Amino acid sequence: MDERKRDSIIAYLRSRMAEFGITESALAEALADVPVPASPIPSKANGTNQPSKRAMPQMPSMPYGDNGTRPVFRNASGDTWDGIGDMPEWLKRAVHAGQDIEFYRV
Repeated sequence: MDERKRDSIIAYLRSRMAEFGITESALAEALADVPVPASPIPSKANGTNQPSKRAMPQMPSMPYGDNGTRPVFRNASGDTWDGIGDMPEWLKRAVHAGQDIEFYRV
């Protein structure tokens, strides 16, 4: 992080502390009570200086819909559609706004 960014962040934190009435000593006391987690040590098991890669977390399995079918489309809010019947409003709005329907395919 360059020095300008660091100074900017410090100024922002100071202004927020003043806004909420947090003193530096109160912050120091609060931080002293919280254990600092140790940084993970990079694994060199693969013979390089690169840390070994973790497995990607698995998405939960999609529940079956009311009609016994799995959803075909899902948005970030968790709304789903199995592709049968009328397209739901959330998907209509997205497609109308220019989003490709394939973006929502499960």
